[in-house]
Amino acid sequence: MEKTIETKVRDLCIQNPVNHVRKNHALEHATVHILEKKFPDKEFAGYSVERGFWIIGKLSIQEIQEAADAAFARLSHGEKDLAIHPGCGTNLATASLLTSVSAVLTFIGTKSEKDRLKRFSSLLLISSMAIQVSKPLGFAIQRNLTTDPDMNGMEISGIDTGQIREYPYFFIRTVYQKLCESSL
Repeated sequence: MEKTIETKVRDLCIQNPVNHVRKNHALEHATVHILEKKFPDKEFAGYSVERGFWIIGKLSIQEIQEAADAAFARLSHGEKDLAIHPGCGTNLATASLLTSVSAVLTFIGTKSEKDRLKRFSSLLLISSMAIQVSKPLGFAIQRNLTTDPDMNGMEISGIDTGQIREYPYFFIRTVYQKLCESSL
């Protein structure tokens, strides 16, 4: 059964919170890439939610604004690879999941500590393989599931600042065109 235009739009509206997080996640990564290139001796962390993303790092609000604006422009002009970051938590979660599953599978059927010790070398081999597989898989998951580099319909609306102990943080707020209300 083919969906009507109205059904497709309604489906899109239902998915918007997830899509917003994915777009913010892509913009967060692109911003961090730009900051890392400009300030190679500084460390940064980020976290994305529906209404924007946080960047933690010792910078000025102007430096954050410039990096976020540049990231937005570059993603808008098709630099999709900026949306993928090697330090993303998706990569860590993928590696953790695969190594955990490989450990459980390695020890299936063992009844004693002696049996588990006999499989220890197999555990090391399979866990190493899982870690190697997790690298390209983590990037693929970012590319296809956890980020969306399409900035269409999105804009940066402002930056809020604060500090957690000695670490400044910046919340880059984003807004989206209200396609749902006007289309239904």
